[in-house]
Amino acid sequence: MNPLLPKNTPPLITLLLWMGSLLPIAVPTRAALSPPPAKRPNLLFIFPDQMRRQAMGFVGEDPVSTPNIDRLAREGIYFPQATSTYPLCTPWRGMMMTGRFPPATGLVHNANSSRPAVYLRRNEVCITDVLHQAGYNIGYVGKWHLTHPHAPYLPQDQRENDIKWDEFTPKEDRHHIDFWYAYNAYDAHLRPRYWSTDAGRNDFHYIDQWSPEHETDIAIRYLENKGGAMRNPNAPFALWMSLNPPHSPYAQIPPHLRERYRDKSWKDLLNRKNVRLEGTGANARAAILDYLAAVSGVDEQLGRVLESLKQLNLENDTIVVFTSDHGDMMGSHGLMSKPYAYAEAFEIPLIFRWPGHIPAGSSDNLLIGTADLMPTVLGLMGLQRSIPPQVQGDNYSDVLLGLPFSARPKSALYMDESDGGHRGVRTDQYTLVLSQGRGGEPLVRLFDNKADRYQLHDIAPTHPKIAADLTAEVHRWLNYIGDPWSNSTVTAPQRN
Repeated sequence: MNPLLPKNTPPLITLLLWMGSLLPIAVPTRAALSPPPAKRPNLLFIFPDQMRRQAMGFVGEDPVSTPNIDRLAREGIYFPQATSTYPLCTPWRGMMMTGRFPPATGLVHNANSSRPAVYLRRNEVCITDVLHQAGYNIGYVGKWHLTHPHAPYLPQDQRENDIKWDEFTPKEDRHHIDFWYAYNAYDAHLRPRYWSTDAGRNDFHYIDQWSPEHETDIAIRYLENKGGAMRNPNAPFALWMSLNPPHSPYAQIPPHLRERYRDKSWKDLLNRKNVRLEGTGANARAAILDYLAAVSGVDEQLGRVLESLKQLNLENDTIVVFTSDHGDMMGSHGLMSKPYAYAEAFEIPLIFRWPGHIPAGSSDNLLIGTADLMPTVLGLMGLQRSIPPQVQGDNYSDVLLGLPFSARPKSALYMDESDGGHRGVRTDQYTLVLSQGRGGEPLVRLFDNKADRYQLHDIAPTHPKIAADLTAEVHRWLNYIGDPWSNSTVTAPQRN
């Protein structure tokens, strides 16, 4: 349970929320959901890599065309304050699978050959394990990035260092995923490679097709399930589609996608007031067109798979989740990629659709974080009683179902390990970030996101009380999740 309830929460209510009590009192608990449907819903969980929240057309920020994402938002619920707790592939994916924070799982950085201790353990209870026990057939298509590469190393993609990223994931490490068409981390979007369900370590194959398009082809075959070849037709299914683009290398996209933006200059596309073409941020000038074109390409593939659900009469029986593991700075604050606590990397798309259950065309400012996804999805599927007790995230399925009350968080946690590490929180109004102060970096930064949308002005020196209160909030989070960074001596400026 999230310990960060409002300070005036009565002790009895706190205890009831902790225990998930079903006592008939006026305050509903997180277990007080609508009865599960007679037939378990299917799940389609789609998450492109490195797609920021601002890169959705209906949001009105990046000048990007995403008609299918826009339609999905009109048909479901959108969370404009959804955050990537740790904006990096492996930590985010670990939280998505387990509902637990990186210090609990050991997934504290990206998995590669330089970090032999960073991989998803077999003894973790993942969302797929819970769904397997509930009778689901489970499929996974695309990027995994939860496996540790080991010698003798497999052929890798063309990166500039000797660190190895891609690796075979044996069946015993797939956490009851029945249909497997995936890889670990291989950034060759126009010639991706995959292992199929029964392939051995050396039995990978390459495809000469843009990876999101090919993976959508596979996903549609899974949904169609001709002759029962892909899954048990008598069981509900859960399918993850993990698309690599718009992740770098940005230029690896089909030429026709660029055509949509051919009349736009980089100045037209880099329209955020915090863009600085300096340092790594200078690369945004060449990358922005391809980045947004890749987002439009992902949107195109989303449209294909949603149309398949409709044609197969699966639309009303399938929960669709669309999100991303983190965003991309794309020149904002002179930075590229991730992980950063700035909005461009920290904020992510999050849309749920389930016709007849989730109110269409709705939005909610819930400060939902990555570890909340696993229990929320299970709660939405009527499996709230099967959420493992070690899960640290919260089940917010009542919010999605339009129920009148929920114990809402007052902050969302931020963390990364770069330059000694950063920790912070996002509230409805503020973002606060603590650092170790390396390279002259401020120990405390505070932004008023309502008054300063582009986070251009650090107000920590002039608002010490707010900074002190939110620093205490950070340390409450860190104590809850057992993060050693909680022993940091970083404190806020003195209060007035």
